[in-house]
Formats: sequence, C-alpha cells, structure tokens
Amino acid sequence: MDQAPSGNNEDVRSIIRAIRKGDQQAYAEVMQLYQRRVIALALMIVRDSGAAEDVAQDAFVRAYTHLDRYDEEREFYPWLATITVRLARNWLRTKARTTAREDSFVSEDADNGTSVDALNEIIADERGRELWHSVSSLAPGERTATLLYYRQEMKVADIAVAMDVSDGTIKTLLFRARQKLRLALNEDKLESAN
Repeated sequence: MDQAPSGNNEDVRSIIRAIRKGDQQAYAEVMQLYQRRVIALALMIVRDSGAAEDVAQDAFVRAYTHLDRYDEEREFYPWLATITVRLARNWLRTKARTTAREDSFVSEDADNGTSVDALNEIIADERGRELWHSVSSLAPGERTATLLYYRQEMKVADIAVAMDVSDGTIKTLLFRARQKLRLALNEDKLESAN
C-alpha cells in the first residue's frame, strides 16, 4: 500500500485482507491508525500510562493473532476496542489481587496525577481537561461506557458487546455518568466563583 490509509472501513478492510493473504507488514498500518485511540481507551480504564501502553500493545498482538475471528462486515475499531476493554479490565483485576496480596496501598493522588498528565496531552482545551478529569473519577463501568461513547464514538450496542453487558445497562451507566458529571462540573463552577 503506497498511500497511508485514511481509517475508513474500506481502507481498513483492504489492509485486513492483505494481512490475511500473508502481508505481515500491513498490520503496522492498522497500528498506526488506531494506536492513539487504543492507548487513550486503555488509559481511561487503567489510569496508569505505563499500563495503558502495555494493554494497548497486548490488544494489538491479540487482535493480530485472532484476526481470523474478525468479521469484515463490521467496523474494525469496535472489535479492537472490545479486546482493549477486556484486557484493561483483566489488568485491573490482576492489580487488585496483587495489591490485596501485598497489602500495599496505592495513593489515588498518584494515579490521578499520572492520568491527568497523560490526558492533558490528549485533551487540548481547559474545559475538556476539567470534564475528562471528572470522567476519570467515575466508577469504572461508568468511566468505560462514557469514554467509549463520547471519546471513541462507539454505538451503545458495540459498547455493550465490548463490556459484556446489555444495551440497557450501557444506557443506565451513561445516564448515571451524565448526572454525576453535571453535578461535579456545577460544583467546580461554584468553587471557582467563590
């Protein structure tokens, strides 16, 4: 492929077909297209920049090794996002078990500092930083659903598949997240006015 792919479905499908025919180098194009989105998705879930990069790398490896399971009739990114979400959730479960076993305490301030720094690079304006900082403090399910819906622009049905829950659960998670975010942003406005 001489041109850089645009990321539209037909370009991605042609890259996938090339990979399936044995062009292993073509997968670098897929990674180039989706790397920032996958890392941002993982970061919002695991809230640790190093872990997010590891999760993203694992997601790309897993997607490559299971490319035979990808249905070309569907968009590629939701399939890749599903893999990323599941790996990120596994990372969180493993971290929780390890933390409990070692009986150590991880400061939330340290986690939030890392996440905010990484998010600041992705989110350009101050209002966006406030909003996504508030999103990072949501419960994990609400945070993941919000990120997938608003940042990754995935459909409710695709998010439900990625998170292995019903469409109704996703709608509930998004509703609760919107309520909490409104409240948090209004409190921030009140504090800055005083």
